[in-house]
Amino acid sequence: MSQNTRESVWAISKSSIPFYRDGIAPGKEEGSKWVQVDGIIDKLSVSISGTVWAIMHDKIFYRSGVTPNNEQGTAWTPVEHNFSVDMLEAGGSCLWVYGRDNMLYVRSGMGFHSSSPNATRIGSGWKSTGSPTSPCGVTDMAITAQDDLFVLTDDNKLFKRDGCTQSCPEGVSWAKCALPRLGGGGFLGLGAAPEVISIAGGLEHLWAVTDSHEVWRAPYAGIITERSWERIPGQKMVYVCPSMCDKEITWGINNRDQMFVRTSPQVGRYEWLRQGTIMFRTVTVGVMLNYILPSEKSKPTLARANSVPTVQQDELKVTDMPFKIEQCDQMSEDLLNALVIPVLSEQEVLQRFNYDFTTEDTVLSGGVR
Repeated sequence: MSQNTRESVWAISKSSIPFYRDGIAPGKEEGSKWVQVDGIIDKLSVSISGTVWAIMHDKIFYRSGVTPNNEQGTAWTPVEHNFSVDMLEAGGSCLWVYGRDNMLYVRSGMGFHSSSPNATRIGSGWKSTGSPTSPCGVTDMAITAQDDLFVLTDDNKLFKRDGCTQSCPEGVSWAKCALPRLGGGGFLGLGAAPEVISIAGGLEHLWAVTDSHEVWRAPYAGIITERSWERIPGQKMVYVCPSMCDKEITWGINNRDQMFVRTSPQVGRYEWLRQGTIMFRTVTVGVMLNYILPSEKSKPTLARANSVPTVQQDELKVTDMPFKIEQCDQMSEDLLNALVIPVLSEQEVLQRFNYDFTTEDTVLSGGVR
């Protein structure tokens, strides 16, 4: 995971209440607690630019006011559209929506990866395209870290949208991809093979979950064949969503609506760890800038000058001092002179003026040259 990014994890509870995961930081990718946000949400998706999108009452919204220091944002802001919505997936420079008319709509004018001066993170309009196997519908969508769109149809087929660019966000054609070779069920492999029920895009892999709750993944660079897929051992899931920052970290929900995160606590060992007691039905993972914590200030060193430097009268003003003005007003003239012309040792200044410099950066830091 880059030191400049971290995960942004949002989820919807069984009662349709949105939550975000607080306390996520480098080295603590699982976070610390779930924080409830206002609203009753049907669908939710976080982009790799940190924008949170949602469907509420057949309307599309984005969460305004979201920042690294205020991840829950301030309000749900509606976005204009003239079609009925069923599901949505957000990427870095795109937002794809599947409508109840069996059409796919992409948000144009989005600019996280765009050099266009008029592009914005919330876009400016819509462009449409048909589903890959009309009249069959779309049961799930996934967007990767590279903004590649994959769709899963209700006849259990997987397609990738080709030709998507900034000038043509809706793309030009569909390419069929292979699903994992699941094999048959029952005695001697007879019986119906399990089907893929959900897909999710990550940093390097496309992930899939079957109706037998097995988790699979395949690298999405190039053509996805049956041999591309590998089964992920461990906890069985009904829904997963991988990190866009780390190729191994993945969030998942099991068939008891319990949330887990797959981490790598030891070399070569990966575990699904339970995260909280809230019952969830879906989770989405995007990207947020790191919290930038100020470095702890070290105690400045005051050095005795070998000679007193000459200071012109017009070279120094009170506003040039590295203190707040109200602090300067509280200092005596002798103390200000000692700070400007450092002829005393640190101990002498502390004893004579009873002033603690541990929380201030002064002109004495590093000594006089």
